Amino acid sequence: MTQLSEMSISGSQQAAVKYQGRKTSRAGSEQRRRLILEAALRIVVREGVRGIRHRAVAKEADVPLAATTYYFKDIQELINDTFTLYAEQALDVVNQFSMRLYEPITGGEGKSFVEALASSTDMSEVIADNMTEYVVEQITQHRDALVAEQAFRYEAILSPHLRKLGSVHKEALMQKLTELLGLMNSPKPAADANIVVSVLHRIEYEGLLLDPEDLNQEEIRATLLRQLSLMFSDKS
Repeated sequence: MTQLSEMSISGSQQAAVKYQGRKTSRAGSEQRRRLILEAALRIVVREGVRGIRHRAVAKEADVPLAATTYYFKDIQELINDTFTLYAEQALDVVNQFSMRLYEPITGGEGKSFVEALASSTDMSEVIADNMTEYVVEQITQHRDALVAEQAFRYEAILSPHLRKLGSVHKEALMQKLTELLGLMNSPKPAADANIVVSVLHRIEYEGLLLDPEDLNQEEIRATLLRQLSLMFSDKS
């Protein structure tokens, strides 16, 4: 996992991502438990959350049926911990995205991303390019993760615990965007971050409905640029 700087997940966000199943004390046991959860996550991508069953997961993980019932007392606990694994992985992606935004960029030796934004004639152009790169990468290279997110999002409507876990990913991304938009002198960074997250989710959802070769990167960039331009033209 990438080493995180001060831009990493807050302590409260890390605490919110907790596994519920049987705790393990040996490395071998933890490895098998992880194997089961990864198998369950693959099933979610193929069949949705309702495809998670002890027998199906055991077969996918190539472990005895007794192993799944040993580590997880019931299906709901198995679903919860599969969602937790997804949320854990998603938080890592969010942090890598955040770190990418703050890395030095082309255009001046030693110039940071924030410094480049400050000297840019149009800050919206710079951030739109980076966000477009991120969302296209998610749709084309991390498609399974986005499919799992959509499946869990629907299931969260029915499950309060999953609803709580589902908010962790959004809160992490919200935190990063709020900080960034604040540095860009957004008049309302928290409200603007919420809008951007909603737009990103819509673009990701619509992107999943397309074949990868039909994805229109220029259209995605134009949508994000339009939204960012509106934000920074609002001085109220």
